[in-house]
Amino acid sequence: MKKHFQLLTLGFLLIVSASAQLNLNDKLPFDSKVKMGKLSNGLTYYIRPNQKPEKKVELRLVVNAGSILEDNDQQGLAHFTEHMAFNGTAHFKKNELVNFLQSIGVDFGADLNAYTGFDETVYILPIPLTDPSNYKKGMQVLQDWASGLTFDHKQIDEERSVVLEESRLGKGAEDRMFRKIYPKQYEGSRYALRLPIGKDSLLKSFKYDAIKRFYRDWYRPNLMSVIVVGDIDVAETEKMIQQYFGGLKNPVNPRARFSASVAPRKLSEAMVVTDKEATNVQVELNYSTVKSTTATTINDYRKETIIKSLFTTLLNQRMNELSQSGNPPFTFAGSNFGSYARGYEAFNSFAIAGKKGADTALNAILTEIERVKKYGFTQSELDRAKKQQLASIERIYNNRDKTESSTFVQEYIQHFLQQEPAPGIEAEYKYKNELMPSIKLEEVNALANELKQQEKIFLSVQGPEKTDNPLPTTNNLLAAVSNIG
Repeated sequence: MKKHFQLLTLGFLLIVSASAQLNLNDKLPFDSKVKMGKLSNGLTYYIRPNQKPEKKVELRLVVNAGSILEDNDQQGLAHFTEHMAFNGTAHFKKNELVNFLQSIGVDFGADLNAYTGFDETVYILPIPLTDPSNYKKGMQVLQDWASGLTFDHKQIDEERSVVLEESRLGKGAEDRMFRKIYPKQYEGSRYALRLPIGKDSLLKSFKYDAIKRFYRDWYRPNLMSVIVVGDIDVAETEKMIQQYFGGLKNPVNPRARFSASVAPRKLSEAMVVTDKEATNVQVELNYSTVKSTTATTINDYRKETIIKSLFTTLLNQRMNELSQSGNPPFTFAGSNFGSYARGYEAFNSFAIAGKKGADTALNAILTEIERVKKYGFTQSELDRAKKQQLASIERIYNNRDKTESSTFVQEYIQHFLQQEPAPGIEAEYKYKNELMPSIKLEEVNALANELKQQEKIFLSVQGPEKTDNPLPTTNNLLAAVSNIG
């Protein structure tokens, strides 16, 4: 026991000495180039001046509410609410909003857009500043989305057919297959019951008050963020945010913004889905979903960002070598840590099957993952991955003055919704260069050891209805996992 403790202490001292310029217990800073604040009503805002491109500003209204919060009589209405944002507001009647924005060069769909997820709704509004008055009008649009949707009954009824058609067609074959797989993958969780598109039967018949109730309950300032990045003045923008959003009120008796849980997988399961418009065959492995860790310190960043990124880079390098071999088992493969459930993550791996079909692709990625679990990676592989990551951050750092406003916006959306770190490229460049040398092969291989504890896997195969090689059955998939193990 004493010897084991001494080894742990020595390992910790090596880490500390290799990153002597950094205190690993220090809190991660927030990017100093961003003005972040909160109004008295709880609305959070982010403001960053950026001139790429010039004479343009990216506006976002982020609502920390999505389909997961819907009541039983509201399934699909978080997404329907998003549609109604373009069908009449306090200052823009039905078509006036889209017509105005198109008149100043904003294309509906390509530029002006929105999306609804399980846990959030995001409105996207890029505004040209060739006419300075456009800026205030853009803020007015965001304010209307936040608190001024009219929900005209006639417009609601007309929009039903639009949303039902979207439900029927989805966003293509991949989306339609996802909607079949997801409820099974997250069975037992509220996530399985609240796909954003909702239920057709309810979309046809929901009461007007159901959608108005969703808007009243969840579109409130203490669940909102306004993000502004572009060729703007910070002080002027902060005053505008106070002017347009400071008067928004929270409900007197607000409902609690709850989170949904995901239980650990109890058994391995498999699913095969097809779509006539699918263009390739894909196999996917999802390991058990576990609680994710929010990085708040430099040490968290080291483990949750750098080490996990090195692990997936190393595995993806091996997958890439297989795809480039003379007799490849798949055309492409990759891996990552992620999840559709907020606050959770899982290790995922996938492959696009080649001429040899899904069985060969699946066996190849299972075999490679098992090899990593048994033997880990080599020092030479790790050295190569480190060089690759340092070269990548070097390129980003050297081109930091060319970063588009739309790129910055994404960082702040995730910071607001999930408290993801946003220290800024200067800080990340420093952290990666100072921390990378201290990362040991054993630390990266330890992630493979964690996978050994996650024996239960969800496997899926997606593909066209007709294929050159027959798609495997669910029993075939589960047998492949058993045989590898």
